[in-house]
Amino acid sequence: MRMRGIVLCIVLGCLPLLAWAQDAAPVASLDRSKVGVGETVTLNIEIGDQTTDSPDLSPLTPDFVVLGTSTNHTLSIVDGKRASRTILGIALRPRREGHLTVPALTIGGQQTQPVSLDVVASSDTGGASADRPIVLEGKAEPMQAYVGQQIDYTLRLYFAVNLADGQLGDPSAEGAEVRRIGQDANYQTMRGGRRFNVVERHYAIFPQHAGTLDIQPPTFQGTAVDPTDANSFFGAGEPVNAVAGKLRIEVRPRPASATDGAWIPARDLKLSLDGLPADGKARVGQPITLTMRLSATGMPFEALPALSLPKLDGADVYPDKAVTGGGNSGSWVTGRRQQGFAVVPTRTGTLHIPETTLHWWNVVSDKAEVATVPAHDIEVAAANTAAPASTAASAAGQAPADATSAPTSTAPASAVPSLAPADARWRWLFFGVLLLWLLTLGAWFVVTRRRKHRAQTPAVAPNAPTRERPAHDQFLKATAGTDPAFMERSLLQWARTVRPAVRSLGELASSLREGRQPEAIVALQRARFADGEAPGALLRAAFAKGFEWKSAPSAKATEGVPPLYPR
Repeated sequence: MRMRGIVLCIVLGCLPLLAWAQDAAPVASLDRSKVGVGETVTLNIEIGDQTTDSPDLSPLTPDFVVLGTSTNHTLSIVDGKRASRTILGIALRPRREGHLTVPALTIGGQQTQPVSLDVVASSDTGGASADRPIVLEGKAEPMQAYVGQQIDYTLRLYFAVNLADGQLGDPSAEGAEVRRIGQDANYQTMRGGRRFNVVERHYAIFPQHAGTLDIQPPTFQGTAVDPTDANSFFGAGEPVNAVAGKLRIEVRPRPASATDGAWIPARDLKLSLDGLPADGKARVGQPITLTMRLSATGMPFEALPALSLPKLDGADVYPDKAVTGGGNSGSWVTGRRQQGFAVVPTRTGTLHIPETTLHWWNVVSDKAEVATVPAHDIEVAAANTAAPASTAASAAGQAPADATSAPTSTAPASAVPSLAPADARWRWLFFGVLLLWLLTLGAWFVVTRRRKHRAQTPAVAPNAPTRERPAHDQFLKATAGTDPAFMERSLLQWARTVRPAVRSLGELASSLREGRQPEAIVALQRARFADGEAPGALLRAAFAKGFEWKSAPSAKATEGVPPLYPR
């Protein structure tokens, strides 16, 4: 049995390696999907560590000029698991304009997928910018946006000199949140017959108020060197700098035609519900695990609303802890929210899960849209009680048999005196071993209860009240103003002095008892993302006596859930 278990563990341990070997196909991507004639683009191929062969680049030559290659290795350890990847970069220059396709390349016996690229005629014919060795340009899209909508700010640094060092600043905008998106893209382009190296960087800007938004221009400062000059080589370079132009964005308020509720100005949004029984059937008492997923392009996950199921007739709903995350799709932010539910039917019949809708505003088409999860019906049958009944019947049938066989096992009285001394010794030995076992069990039970009590007792820093008082005063100061973002930061800082694990307003609201405090947090979020009035007085009144936390589960409740069908 032990050898069989070892063999099973070896086989199960090899399954992830086999799955990895099958799924580790090289993945190709471009750092840009649209370039101008004469510009360069980088083809990135992500390969596994086991692949040591170089790809065959001959399929690229009909439409592209291969300028060079580079290799980048990364290694990370997450939760004790080692993850590594290798990215092969290939610098390409398109030979012509139009819609081109980077063909599939063979590497390590596997092929990459084809990638599309649009090559357009360059709109820059030269001008004053071509005469300067360093140019910094900023562009925003769109130039008119709604409150809370993402603005893609593209920053490009053009330089036709050799730089020994340099520092590129970030844009800023009062009344808006600015985030850097993705990695820098490096390529080349032609301006006025002069070749420039380009560093392209993207930022996501989220305006918080309606009106005029001024994006302050970033700056670049560096040192240019001449490779043919010995003094430049030893550090005597020439200082260079550049400043981008100032941009002004018109920020519109939430449209009057938008529905009440959460304001979600996104480029794309998807809502789904998974985990429904494939056959549409369930049983009373058996939980159904459902997962609702929400993803939006152009919105951070912090701005997405909480997901919930309506109250179901004939079932109890137990929500799980929400899972959130974010990323980017090109130059646009993507936000994700996932919520799990355990639905336990309480009676037989048809369990109806109503339709779930979420209203959002499509900023691409500039109109209101509705994401819908259709309604579902599940047929619920009675609980399966056949197994307990048969067990009870077998136990009932066994009891008379034991009772009838007991008299037949009685030994003759004349045999008892001859076995009495030996039986007495074994009897005392048995009781001694039983006593030691009971003492050991009792000691283990006491130690376990102490450890459980120690683990369940929250560790409070000795100086927590001292740190909480300044945070509380800062919160009161914030509620006296009109800045919702300042109110949010102050409230979270105060909450973290009591519960350091709180990361967002959503987690804070879910940790508080139902009532005015979660409602005040909802009003604060509405003020931040829907351009409403700052709820300073409401927050100050709701949190005047401190936080109203949900009561922690009792020790008895955490010891286990009672069976659904006790004997």
